Order: sequence, then C-alpha cells, then structure tokens
Amino acid sequence: MHLFYQPDPHVFELDEEEARHSSKVLRLGSGEMIYVTNGKGLLQKCRLNIQGRKVGYEVIESKMTERRNFAVNMAIAPTRKAERNEWMVEKMTEIGVERIDFVVTEHTNPETLNRVVNLTRLNRIAAAAMKQSQQYYMPVITVNNKYKPFIKNVADATRLIAYVPEQNTVEHVFNKIKKGTDTTLLIGPEGDFSPKEVELALENGFQTVSLGPTRLRTETAAVAGCHAVNLAQVLLMNFE
Repeated sequence: MHLFYQPDPHVFELDEEEARHSSKVLRLGSGEMIYVTNGKGLLQKCRLNIQGRKVGYEVIESKMTERRNFAVNMAIAPTRKAERNEWMVEKMTEIGVERIDFVVTEHTNPETLNRVVNLTRLNRIAAAAMKQSQQYYMPVITVNNKYKPFIKNVADATRLIAYVPEQNTVEHVFNKIKKGTDTTLLIGPEGDFSPKEVELALENGFQTVSLGPTRLRTETAAVAGCHAVNLAQVLLMNFE
C-alpha cells in the first residue's frame, strides 16, 4: 500500500517531495493505484496521472477513518539537540500519539529553543512517520508552550508527570492508565523538573509516575512513556 500525504483534500496533486518519491523512488507510473491521506482521517484510493514532473491523481474511493477511543498526548521539555527532538517525534508518531507539546521549563535553554524545535521540520518528520506506519491521523505538534499556563490548561481525564522523588516509590505509568480515557504524560528536561514545577503539576491534578528502575534520557523517556500508555490501553481493551 503506497500511502501519500496531501493536507488539502481539494488539491489532487502531490507536492514536489511526494511526487519525486512516487516517480524516482517507487517508480510508479500513470494508471497505478495509490492511497492519499490528509492527516485528519481522510483516506482516498486514487489513480495516478503523471505528466512530466507533475504527479496528479484521480480519486476513485474516499472514506473517513475513525479515531481510536482514547488519546495519548505527550508534553515534553525539549532536549538541547534538534536531532533528539526529531527522533522522538518520529518514534512517538509511529507508536501512536495525538498531540506532542514541547514545554518550556526552568531548565530549558531559551537561547537554543528555536534551533532545536523547528516546527516545520517536526511536522515534515511526523508526516513521514505517519505514512510509514500506515496511519491516517497526524499528531498536532506545538512548540514554545510556557510551563505554568500549559499545566493549568490540561483537561485530560488522566494527567501524569514522570517524576520520582528521592527515597520515594511511585507507581509505574502502566498502572495509572484508565480504559478509553485521554492521557497527558509530562516528560521533564535534562536536569529534571524543579520542585516548584512538580508542585504546580500536582496542584493541577497531575499524578507522579515512574517509567522504570533506570534513569532515562528525555527522548528515551518520551518514547518509553508513549509506548507504555498505548500498550496499557490495548491490554485494558482486550483483557478487562
């Protein structure tokens, strides 16, 4: 199944990058069938019509796919390296995530922020990961969210912060997931959250959770947490 991304459902032509991939990499020709999604659930079966560098298509069938009955929303303090933020966006998209919000914390370096979280590039990476994993919904990605207003506005039924106080044991994130409910999981920066940030999260309905017995890098913690929430939901649906 050759899946392509065209965000505008009223445009029946692949953009330059997608067109190059179809003809140069996949070596598809006119008359062959492809699938196109707008990243918002629309799936179209299409017939290619290639004229030079222009790769158009005719829609043969069209349908809206259903969203799953829970959302995994990841709120993450960006790492200091762009490639690590890009890697975690790619992997979380492949696993399944509805939102990725990059949050500015006390330990976030403001001087490098715009360089390490480039929204245009992150959306391009998410689109590629969505297609590779055969999904039809693109995660919503936001950047430069200030910590305090962000925390105060999270309304998901399950709100979790990956934080383990010294000499204290908290439950694994796996045990905090509720069947069919939306979850926001907050992942801290290199250097972790400040005590004030943890206190603010707790005051706004967040619960502290563990991601396991080892100390993880921010990007590893984000991917591990995203997978844990998804897996917990699958198990709850299949075995409860």
